[in-house]
Amino acid sequence: MAYKPAPIQVSWLGYPHSCGLTTIDYILLDPYIKPPDPRLLIERPFEMPESWVSLGSVGFHDVPIDPGVPEDRTGHLTFGTMNNPYKYTPALIGLWARVMAAVPDSTFLFVRPEGGTEIFRRNLAREFAKHGIAAERIEHVAVRGQHRPHYNKIDIALDTAPHVGGTTTCEAIWMGVPTVTLVGPAFFERLSYSNLSNAGLGDLCAATEDDYVRIAVALAADRPRRLALRHGLRDQIRARPLGQGQRWVDNFQHQIEAVVAAHK
Repeated sequence: MAYKPAPIQVSWLGYPHSCGLTTIDYILLDPYIKPPDPRLLIERPFEMPESWVSLGSVGFHDVPIDPGVPEDRTGHLTFGTMNNPYKYTPALIGLWARVMAAVPDSTFLFVRPEGGTEIFRRNLAREFAKHGIAAERIEHVAVRGQHRPHYNKIDIALDTAPHVGGTTTCEAIWMGVPTVTLVGPAFFERLSYSNLSNAGLGDLCAATEDDYVRIAVALAADRPRRLALRHGLRDQIRARPLGQGQRWVDNFQHQIEAVVAAHK
């Protein structure tokens, strides 16, 4: 793209930031991801009207969802994440610990291949302990690739911050696991905001850390809603912009035509 092989160049999926190349004219986004401060974008916005992504049948097939909710099988509420550890910070661990402290006997499940290493487990245990969360409440499943069935062990996914999930958030809600996210001002802080809003779950998007804790704790106490989401989210997604591929393609084509027309 640095050689400008096309007269109009647009960057998109895979890297939720500017590439820093002046030869890239636009970056694809949507009304949720678009930063409220235009100075946080280098490229011009190639703005889709609804969602910047759509879930297709190739990547999001029907992995079985277990009956009931995980809490029924374990006797306690399980929070969790499958996000990449490069998104973890001490402040984030503190935020997760606040949620756990407000939900007695809850545990936190990390489904990450790094969980197979002692240093990873020890470092996380140390950070949670700083906030009064015992190591016994932290659990690990060390898998790579075949991770989706393990969403059946998580009641509520807690998103990372400030760098939030994207594909991970889509996977979680596809498996019926509601995800709580913290919305920030920049592109990379708003991906889950888009995914959740375009799936009809905008109320799980928090504007502040206090809101994040409040939403997560309220959801933990609302088993009927969690049960309904566990077994109804796929149909809910299919009925909304996030799950309608042809709708996305049509919007994409219209936006291409508008951008091309503006450059004539």
